[in-house]
Parts: sequence; structure tokens; C-alpha cells
Amino acid sequence: MEQNFHEGFICWVYSCIMTEAIIEYKVGNEISNIHLYDPMWIVNCAAKDIECLFVNKIGYRAEYRDQALQFQKVVMICF
Repeated sequence: MEQNFHEGFICWVYSCIMTEAIIEYKVGNEISNIHLYDPMWIVNCAAKDIECLFVNKIGYRAEYRDQALQFQKVVMICF
């Protein structure tokens, strides 16, 4: 899993289409994505990355709240 994405962090959202969380960040002039299929992958993030995800809550559609908050809960535990 990519590390130190916090430096170019844009946002993260839950994708109901792909049933995963997507972290979007900028590297140089390019936009990159990290696809998290399982919330437990968050434990592999660097401390600054976890802090970034803690401060910037996950975006989601109301009907997918429970699935999205599984990712946010792992961040809260790690933080």
C-alpha cells in the first residue's frame, strides 16, 4: 500500500459501485487513487496518513453510511 499520500491528499470516498474506499491524492501534476477493498488495510498506513484520514472524514451517500463508516471506524481506532 502506498505511503505518505497525506502530502497531496485531496479526498476519500466510499464507492458503492465498487464497494471500496478510494483515496485520491496528487503526485506532482498527476492525480492518483488508492483503492481500499478492506477497511483493515488502513492499519498499514503511515501515522501521518492515518491522521489525515482522521481529520478528513470519508465521503459517502446516505444509503451507504454503514459500509463507509466501517472504514472511518478503523481510522479512529488506529489514530
